[in-house]
Amino acid sequence: MSFMKSLLVFVTVFFLLNSCKTDVDVLADWKETTIVYGLLNQADTAQYIRINKAFLGEGNALEMAQVFDSINYANSLNVRMDRYLNGNIVESYPLIEDHSVPKNSGMFASPNQVLFRLDTTLDDESEYRLNIVNTKTNNTVTAKTTLVHDFNIEKPSPASPGISFTHPTTPHKVTWRSSVNGKIYDFTLRFHYDEEDIVSHVITPKYVDIYFGTLKSRDLSGGELLEVNFMGEEFYKSLTRYLTPNTDVIRHIGNLDYLFSAASDDFSTYMEVNQPSTGIVQEKPEYTNIDNGIGIFAARYNKAIKNLPLTLSSKDSLRLGQYTKDLSFQ
Repeated sequence: MSFMKSLLVFVTVFFLLNSCKTDVDVLADWKETTIVYGLLNQADTAQYIRINKAFLGEGNALEMAQVFDSINYANSLNVRMDRYLNGNIVESYPLIEDHSVPKNSGMFASPNQVLFRLDTTLDDESEYRLNIVNTKTNNTVTAKTTLVHDFNIEKPSPASPGISFTHPTTPHKVTWRSSVNGKIYDFTLRFHYDEEDIVSHVITPKYVDIYFGTLKSRDLSGGELLEVNFMGEEFYKSLTRYLTPNTDVIRHIGNLDYLFSAASDDFSTYMEVNQPSTGIVQEKPEYTNIDNGIGIFAARYNKAIKNLPLTLSSKDSLRLGQYTKDLSFQ
């Protein structure tokens, strides 16, 4: 969940009033603020919810953010998810506190982090409601979301005998149908290759992801045709942005994965609000769908067509073409 905004912190401000130096305590009484990030995906085997707390204190805020207890609840949360169907609760699941997923180093405490995990099969016809209770303060936070349904990929076909990027005038077309409850869509083309050291002959599997941006559907009813078109030349140009000539290796050409991701309307709004400001007005409204907290509780669905081969002509263009001839492809 790397696209998620940094946790809320409060920084002490120094005031000058009427040209007189005055010590002012600007720290108001502390109010518990729970921060929630969760994206449900029925295609995953486990669901993870991140729950943190905002902190307030005197001193260096960056130093306080590195303290584990400043941003994490200390064994005090009761977290539950309820499944509703046609407005009626049909199941209730406790979420398990999980410390097994490491966090990359950065502004906030690492490598340990606290996530809450749910291991169960999700039903895309149901609504899911999150309930978080601090057992020490009785503070309660809630949120709800529906799930993004499966969707159909029309081009390319999983049975395609080969993907060609060599046609000089006809664009390469990728098409799919929008999902029920899906609003925002991403498409990424993943190119696999193996890199072999010419001395040791050690082979390392690698890949390059070529991201084609975001599309939005008109509504949430599903079935709308969405498409990405690009000239095959762009594939080869893109590889030169990620790979550099290296005479110490041989790169063996692999296959392609077509990766699709759909996300719900709440997540679409959240991402739109939190995009960098490009105009004069830099201040943006806060968006959250968490009751008595901040953050996002939404849904996504990932789908892929994997392991599609390149045609012989496309492989030849990788080896000998004007853009990639120096990248040591064999």
